[in-house]
Amino acid sequence: MAKPTIENILHEIRLEFIVTTSERLTVVDDLISTMIDDGSEIDDSLIEFQRHIHSIKGQGATFDFPTVSTIAHRLEDYIETAPALRNKQLLDMQIFVDVIRQIIESGDDPSESEAKKILTDLPVTTAVSTATISAQSKLRVVRILLVMDKGTQRRIIGKELVSCGFYVSNADTPLIGIGEALAHPPNIIIVNGVMKEMSGLEFAKTMGVLKATEKCRIVVATATAFSKADLETCPKGIAIVKKGTHFSEDLTEHLIDWGYFGDIGNATATT
Repeated sequence: MAKPTIENILHEIRLEFIVTTSERLTVVDDLISTMIDDGSEIDDSLIEFQRHIHSIKGQGATFDFPTVSTIAHRLEDYIETAPALRNKQLLDMQIFVDVIRQIIESGDDPSESEAKKILTDLPVTTAVSTATISAQSKLRVVRILLVMDKGTQRRIIGKELVSCGFYVSNADTPLIGIGEALAHPPNIIIVNGVMKEMSGLEFAKTMGVLKATEKCRIVVATATAFSKADLETCPKGIAIVKKGTHFSEDLTEHLIDWGYFGDIGNATATT
């Protein structure tokens, strides 16, 4: 009997992932139906739903389905920034799941051009609908990446930005944020001043030397003042916004100065 090759083993593992993911998606379909029937916003069904989606996100790229991981990530962002989870949002969540299923059942990740169209057509939690963007070619989604630990603070900031018409995505750590920004360059990045892997200023400096992100506007949100030495080495165009009572107002001022507030979509934006 021939000894299995590495290629054969990897092929079998990938097939197993496809089968397992299809089974997960069937469970997810049932969970969405349960949430629609029950009319519950947050319950055990949602927690289980998020657990399955998180697993799919984590494994997709490993098994040559990077677009599946991206879609699952955007679904998590959609849930976190949605003002509520009612029928409209649950039906949008079903769209994400259906697209993931189509890719998984095809057996191959879509081409770069196909993936771009798929991602563009996904539902977004913004005041500017995808239908409006499609109908008016001058309108574009203004993308903001929040590089912050998952928690109440990020959720509140994300919901406020979404209510103003921005498309918001999240990264739990600076390293994840770098990868996300390189894969899908945002217009604006808001990063915590203090994080485990690197400081907000170090993150901003990194973004400034990378070609894909050199034009991104960056906001460093901080609860403490930076030293004079830190500020002297800070890249030009970086906004430092103090956390606290006036955080939203101060952030809004910078967004207005940059041309991204009050006329969402008409500023130069990344599509």
